[in-house]
Amino acid sequence: MSRTTTHHRSHRSGKMASISSASPPQNHHRRRRRKKRSGSVIAEASSASVAATRAPSQPIVPGKTTSVSLEDARELAAWLRHERNAKMVGEFITIQPASGNPYGDRGDKTSTATTTEMAEFTLSKNVEGGDVILSIPQDNCVTVVDAKEHPIVAPLIEEKPELVQLALWLCCEKAKAKGSEWWPYLKTLNGNPNSVLRFTEEEFKELLKGTSIDKEARQRRDSAKEEYEALRAAIAEDPGKYPLDVYAFLTESAFIDALDIVCARAQWLNSANCYAMVPLMDAIPICGAPPPVSPEDPSFARFYEIRDIKTGLTAVRCGYADYDVDSASVVLCANTRASAGSKILQIDHSVRNNSELYLSFGDVDDQHPGDYEYWPAALSENDPLYAAKKSVLEAQGFADKGQTFPVYKDRMPREFLSYLRFARVTNSEELFAVSFTEDKVVSPMNEYETLQLLMADCRDRMSAYDTNEEDELLLQKRDDVSLKIRNASRLRRCEKALVGEMMNAVRRRLAPIRGIPTKQGMEDPNSDLLEIFDAIESIPNAPKKAFENFQKWARGDFEDENRRPKGGGGGCG
Repeated sequence: MSRTTTHHRSHRSGKMASISSASPPQNHHRRRRRKKRSGSVIAEASSASVAATRAPSQPIVPGKTTSVSLEDARELAAWLRHERNAKMVGEFITIQPASGNPYGDRGDKTSTATTTEMAEFTLSKNVEGGDVILSIPQDNCVTVVDAKEHPIVAPLIEEKPELVQLALWLCCEKAKAKGSEWWPYLKTLNGNPNSVLRFTEEEFKELLKGTSIDKEARQRRDSAKEEYEALRAAIAEDPGKYPLDVYAFLTESAFIDALDIVCARAQWLNSANCYAMVPLMDAIPICGAPPPVSPEDPSFARFYEIRDIKTGLTAVRCGYADYDVDSASVVLCANTRASAGSKILQIDHSVRNNSELYLSFGDVDDQHPGDYEYWPAALSENDPLYAAKKSVLEAQGFADKGQTFPVYKDRMPREFLSYLRFARVTNSEELFAVSFTEDKVVSPMNEYETLQLLMADCRDRMSAYDTNEEDELLLQKRDDVSLKIRNASRLRRCEKALVGEMMNAVRRRLAPIRGIPTKQGMEDPNSDLLEIFDAIESIPNAPKKAFENFQKWARGDFEDENRRPKGGGGGCG
């Protein structure tokens, strides 16, 4: 347990935050046929989402679940271009066999299944920052409007979260197989066997012990099962409204599979304020978001362009997908200049860390340029200055409990350190000596205690894992390890690397502090050793001192001292 506090982030509140955070939109008038629906479906979904009473303040954008086969990706692109009027498909993007590992980075070496060549998306021509490289008209996207128009799904989705509505739509359409008008798209939507929604209790203990998402991953799995049980209970209670033969497609396995796909592939469109399933665009891998950097900054290109020295390949981080009102399409734009042949990656709109990416699709971004972890901090209610400290924190915009700060790999968070310093203040005079806008030491004693508690917290986090760095490296080199175990190991390595960098940062700050706190103030931690060395150094001078005292005695220097009266002198008598 953390020495500061433990909690859940505010945007994770409730069951399965990424599933339940968005509320269902209001009912709309049903149209006759999908082909004749108006061209403002995403706009309608947007309006419904705005009107919802539980709309997310910070939407969590799902990530990517599995790779798409080369054959299915090319078939989908042809379907969109020739039958769905998505004219821009193929103009800037080439679908080719995956480089490096032709069976995808998520290929399982222990699997006995027949391997399938996976697709990779690359630029077909040079692009400049701001260029639209892919545009999918909104009529080809699936939103909650489609779910509410679905004759089978619509009766079930009242009061259901937005992503659950999409999952029910997907579950029903996949059951139709080739009978669905969306079949070319549905073939690219495959469930992820490594998803936490399918973890057993033993796998949670073995793979996620010590990680920051252990508890939340269990909650997601349990909440998914509860959601399914609630749906089946509703069907069983009213067979007249929900004929059992019609809803036979809704099995637990099918629902969990659809829910996993939606949580991983549905994309949050910030401009439209809704989720959407966007064909082809959701097959482009999502990568970790870089820290905010100005285009004029020399490090800008380093964050948005990835070069592999061994293979000579280049990958470019494009912007996140969003809805463009003028073209009534979902667009993906380049963030920086990139050359033809570069592999395309989407930037994660919600700026999730690797732990949250793992929750979404059972994988991590090993080159995440802005990875972080949330660390908690809180005041002690037993502190005599608790009331005063609470008032100051509230004035600064912080909470006395449940406060979290992002801890990055390459820098010490200033506000986090200031909060911890403030929590360790022991007298009222130092309350206003703490600065939340600059890195300012309150006192040597306060700094020492703060850093020591932070170091102890780091050690506790490291000790929570059952494996060390050497174990993880050896596991990655083995060929007999499943992908589920390998990816969980990569997650642990990412988290450990971040904690390790924090420990190094604390050590660098502790090094200049020469002292330990005592009642008399800061004392030299080596004072006892210094006394011993002083005593040892005085030994060679002992004979000389004895000889000097003998000379003084021979001269009679001590006679005057011996003749002095030893009493107090003077008396009454």
